[in-house]
Amino acid sequence: MNGTIIIGGGIAGLATGFELHRRGLPFVLLESAARPGGVIFSEEIDGFTIDAGPDALLVQKPEGIKLCEELGLGDRLVPSKLPRLAYILRDGVLHPLPASSVLGIPTRLGPFVTTRLFSWPGKMRMAAEVFVPARRNDEDESIGAFMTRRFGQEATTYLAEPLLAGIHAGDVNRLSLRALFPRFVETE
Repeated sequence: MNGTIIIGGGIAGLATGFELHRRGLPFVLLESAARPGGVIFSEEIDGFTIDAGPDALLVQKPEGIKLCEELGLGDRLVPSKLPRLAYILRDGVLHPLPASSVLGIPTRLGPFVTTRLFSWPGKMRMAAEVFVPARRNDEDESIGAFMTRRFGQEATTYLAEPLLAGIHAGDVNRLSLRALFPRFVETE
């Protein structure tokens, strides 16, 4: 057979299959699980439908919205309701993500200073980010490496891991910053 073999029927494999189909190119998708979808699935529990896996997409990445529209799902997209609260678990306690943040990066000082999500040494390290020089080479960097270098380990553990890596259901130290969050690279 001339064509492409796609290994894995998670969202990346399914999106690849969709694109190949759209272009009229032959492919075979191989999936070891009983169903496609990877970490994305729904199940019924006590009469409630529970969705698992990534449940959102970023409007800063319009390609995801475009794909949903091409698949005929555009009218099923629902914006998150205000207030948009996210909670991070630390030491067994849920802490609200400080208000006025973009992907967990604080944009105002007040909510950041008063949050109990970060220790005072962690807050001081994050505040020192303004003194961290920009990288001078073009090599790619993981999200975890970038966050630790710019903001410190607490930012990686309590922001990058649950938020940035969580969006992609991946390992913060293996996910490419340049591929997934190019705006961070450009801003630096």
